[in-house]
Amino acid sequence: MTVVSAALLTAAAVSAAPASAVSNGAGTDAYPFAAKLTADGRACSGALVSPVFVLTAASCFPENPQGGAPAKATTALVGRPGRTAQVTNVVVRADRGLALARLNTSVTDVPAVALPASSLVAGEPLRLVGYGRTSAEWVPDQPHSAVFTSAAGAAGTLSLTGANGADACKGDAGGPVVREAGGVTELFAVAGASWQHGCVGETETRQGTTAQRVDDLISWIRGQVLAPTAKGGNHSVTVSWSPLRLADQATYTVYGGTDPQVPTDAAHLLGQTTATSYVHTSVPSKQTWYYRVVARPFRGSSGDPSAPVAATTTARSVSDFTGDGKDDIATFTRGTAGDVFVAGSDGTKFDGTSVLWHDRFSIGSEIPLSGDFDGDGKADVATFARGTGADVYVALSDGGKFTGNGVLWHDYFAPNNEIPAVGDFNGDGKDDIATFTRGAAADVYVALSDGTKFVGNELKWHDYFAPNDETPTIGDFNGDGKDDIATFTRGTTGDVYVALSDGTKFVGNEVKWHDDFAYNAEIPAVGDFNGDGKDDIAVFARGTGADVYVALSDGSRFTGSGVLWHDYFAYGDEIPGVGDFDGDGKDDIATFTRGAAGDVYVSLSTGTKFATSSAWHGNFAFNSEVPVPRATTIL
Repeated sequence: MTVVSAALLTAAAVSAAPASAVSNGAGTDAYPFAAKLTADGRACSGALVSPVFVLTAASCFPENPQGGAPAKATTALVGRPGRTAQVTNVVVRADRGLALARLNTSVTDVPAVALPASSLVAGEPLRLVGYGRTSAEWVPDQPHSAVFTSAAGAAGTLSLTGANGADACKGDAGGPVVREAGGVTELFAVAGASWQHGCVGETETRQGTTAQRVDDLISWIRGQVLAPTAKGGNHSVTVSWSPLRLADQATYTVYGGTDPQVPTDAAHLLGQTTATSYVHTSVPSKQTWYYRVVARPFRGSSGDPSAPVAATTTARSVSDFTGDGKDDIATFTRGTAGDVFVAGSDGTKFDGTSVLWHDRFSIGSEIPLSGDFDGDGKADVATFARGTGADVYVALSDGGKFTGNGVLWHDYFAPNNEIPAVGDFNGDGKDDIATFTRGAAADVYVALSDGTKFVGNELKWHDYFAPNDETPTIGDFNGDGKDDIATFTRGTTGDVYVALSDGTKFVGNEVKWHDDFAYNAEIPAVGDFNGDGKDDIAVFARGTGADVYVALSDGSRFTGSGVLWHDYFAYGDEIPGVGDFDGDGKDDIATFTRGAAGDVYVSLSTGTKFATSSAWHGNFAFNSEVPVPRATTIL
C-alpha cells in the first residue's frame, strides 16, 4: 500500500471524459471545509477544523517530523472559489501520523468541519473528500469524494473500502473522512495510504485505503487549535487564542499562575469568556505568569488544556513614550506655542535636543500629564484645561510622536483649581484619570479609560481624602496591580495616609501609613525604588541641603523614617521627578535645573540608595517649561 501524500503537479493533465474520482468518485463543492495544501511541486488534502487550523496527514510535511515552521513554503486553499492562506506552523502528532497546519489568516467565511459527538459504529458508511488525482485527471481543480465502508484497522486506523471501486489517490493524503448523519457532517479520520486502485496512471488491481482516526483525539485537537499567546502590560496580561469553529458556541476557561505547569484546577481558575481573549488584571509588576486555555463547546466534551504560554508584566510607567521599557522625559512649552519635546532614554542618557513630538498641545496654563491611556505600552500625554470648561484632551504616542490634535477624551473633569492625576485604578493596563477637589469637601472622582476616551462623570471613588492644602499622589502601594491614592499632610505633622483601590473605589479613611515623612515645603514623590512591585515614597528636601529620603512599602505601611538615599540632589528650586530611566525595574530620580541652563541630572537606584548623580542631558526644559515626569503636582 502506498502513502498518497504527493501529487506530481508537473505531470501533463489528461483531457477526456468528465472526471470522476477519488478514484471512481465525483467532483463536489458540497464540502467547503476541504482544503488543498501545496508546496514546491507536491500537494495534499486537509480539512479546516477551526478558523486558523487545517488538519492533515503528517506525511504532507516530510521535512518537519517534529513540527514547527514549514521547511518549504506551503499554501492552503480552503473551499471554492476558496480562501488562500500561508501555513506558518505545523503541530505534528507523530504517533497517529497527523499534522495541524496553522494559517496566517483567519478563515471566517468558510465553515469548519464539525468534530464528532458520538462514536463510530462498525461498518458505518463514511465519505472521503480530497484534491488528489482522479480516474481521469492528474491535477483536478475541484475536490472529489466517494463513499466508503469502514472497519477497525490497526491501533488508531480505519480500513476503508470504496463503493464502485473507489480508492484514495496521490494528493488525497490528509483528506477528510467524514460521517453524514442528521444534517451534520463530522470528521472521523484523515486519509493515509492506499493501493490507488483506479487512479489515473496506476495499474494496481488491489483495492483499499487506510485512514488515521481522529474521533478519539478530539480533546487533543481542541487543545492544540487554541494556540494561545500572552502579552504583558502595566499590571495586566492579555491572553488571546484562536477560536473553535463558530458553530461550536464555545466557552473558554482561562487558568493562570506562577507555576509553569499551570494546573487546571479551581485554585488556578481565572475566569470564563465566550470571546477569544481575556485580560488578567491586577498582576504585580515585573512578575511572570503562565496561562492555559480550555475550550468547552456546547456539544461534546471539553478539549485538552492548551499548551502553557507566559508573559511578564511591565512596571508602572508614566513616561516611557517610545515603549522600550525605559522612562523618557518630555517638556511642555505651554503658552501660545504649545510645543512638546521628548528626549528618549538609552539607559545611560536622554537622547535628542529639540525633538518635537507635538506642535500644539497643553497651551496657556493647562496642566499636562502623561500615562498609557490606550494600554499599548507607550506613554501618551493628556492636558487638563480646568477652569469652567474642564476639558481633557489626549494625544497618543506612536513611539515617535504624539498623534492627534484636540482629541477630546472628557468634556468635564477637574474644573477650576482641582488637582488632576493619572493612574491605572482598575488594573486593566490602561491609565485612568482622577481629580482631588481638596478644600473642606475633599472628594475624589475617577474617570476610567476604555482606550478611546475617559468614561464617567462625577463618579466619586472617595468622599474625604486629601483635604485643604494636603498633597495627593498616586501609586500601587500594595502591589495588586491597581493604583491607589496617598496624601501627605506635610506641615509640622508629616503624616501620610493611604486609601487602596478595589477596582471600583478607594477604600479606607484616615488609614495612616507613616507619621513622620515629608514636612513643610518638602516635595513628596512616589516610585518603586527597590523593584519589589510595590510603590514606595520619597521626599526631596531641596533648599541647600537637598537630601532625599525614602520609606519603602511592605504592602500595609511605609517603613523607615529618615532613611537617607541621597545627600545632595534637586537643590534650590529644581524640579525633581521619578522614573525607571535605565529599565531595570527600580525607579530612579531625575532633576530638571530649568532656567537658562536646562540641565537634567539622574541618579539611579541600586535598591537601597540612589547612586552618584550624573548629567543625562544639557539642553532640555528651560525657564518656565513644564517637564515630565515631575514630582510637583502643579507648576
